[in-house]
Amino acid sequence: MNKQGKDFILGLMLIIFLILGFMVNGSSEGILFDVDIMKYIHNNTNPRILSFMKFISFIGSVNFLLPVTAMGISYTLIKKKYYISKLLLLSTLGSYLLNYLLKQFFQRTRPLEFFLVNQGGLSFPSGHSMVTMTLYSTIAFLLAKKVDDDRKKKLIHIISFVMICLMGISRIYLGVHWPTDVIGGYLIGYIFYCISIKLIKE
Repeated sequence: MNKQGKDFILGLMLIIFLILGFMVNGSSEGILFDVDIMKYIHNNTNPRILSFMKFISFIGSVNFLLPVTAMGISYTLIKKKYYISKLLLLSTLGSYLLNYLLKQFFQRTRPLEFFLVNQGGLSFPSGHSMVTMTLYSTIAFLLAKKVDDDRKKKLIHIISFVMICLMGISRIYLGVHWPTDVIGGYLIGYIFYCISIKLIKE
């Protein structure tokens, strides 16, 4: 796809994100398909799946990602791989900061009636979904750059895609985010990833 096509898609994604954001602005209610999806999932919960979703959610949390990424950044700094260091820093701390600012702006309340775990803070966009989208896409981009085999490159991106999807599903399953929070997180997370790749030069 050429640059104009990519820019058009990113622009469209931003418009959809903003539409969702203003639809949920200051709201404590679900919109569109939110309530139907939440009710369906929470009428069919399973203890084993619940445990798995808690684990997936944990590896997308600040308590897990920040220490792991900090170690990765420290290693790349020691090896003087500054391009990788800057991308990892931007895709974690930068993404977390933007997510915090967006949540403060849109002020959407979490779906409290669906909680299966305790969770504080605001709801839109989902931080787990946004940061995971940005960070895992960045890692996949960096790994794929070092691989010549097209099949291996596809495998890297598929694994990244699966992990990103699982993260969003876990947040919905645990009842701490509306589905539109997750979609919003994915949209702005991918936009932030693309901007980061353009801004940071090798």
